[in-house]
Amino acid sequence: MAKEKLSATSPADAQELVAQVETGAREPVGLAGKILIGTALAWSLFQLWYASPLPFVFNVGVFNSTEARSLHLAFALFLAFTAFPAFHHSPRDRVPIQDWVYALLGAFCAAYLFLFYRELSDRPGAPILQDVIVACAGILLLLEATRRALGPPLAIIASILL
Repeated sequence: MAKEKLSATSPADAQELVAQVETGAREPVGLAGKILIGTALAWSLFQLWYASPLPFVFNVGVFNSTEARSLHLAFALFLAFTAFPAFHHSPRDRVPIQDWVYALLGAFCAAYLFLFYRELSDRPGAPILQDVIVACAGILLLLEATRRALGPPLAIIASILL
């Protein structure tokens, strides 16, 4: 049965399916496309830098694990909102303004641990209102990014477990 379904798929349909899975189904042109490629490249270079001994050799860009995870999630959220459309009818050739806003907010919420690491470590277990607001917004944005990139089932399971 599965073989029959695969053989009925045209090469163009198969190529579109692969593009949706691998690139997020959005192929923006112009500046938006360059930003997506640049962000993906910067994320890759960040991961290579963090995993290499070079930060210790040059004593530049040495991150602890919490800071590195925060930056990693910031890159992931930014790309999730810009590469994956919200709905099937969302534009594929451009990134709508609300997705740019969600991408920037998500990246900020994730990078919050990195940006305010010293302040957060000075008040362990005693969050201020700003911390709680950023955390709640970050969780909601992370659930939406999960829904876009991996589908509703995983976002529902994560919501239930929360």
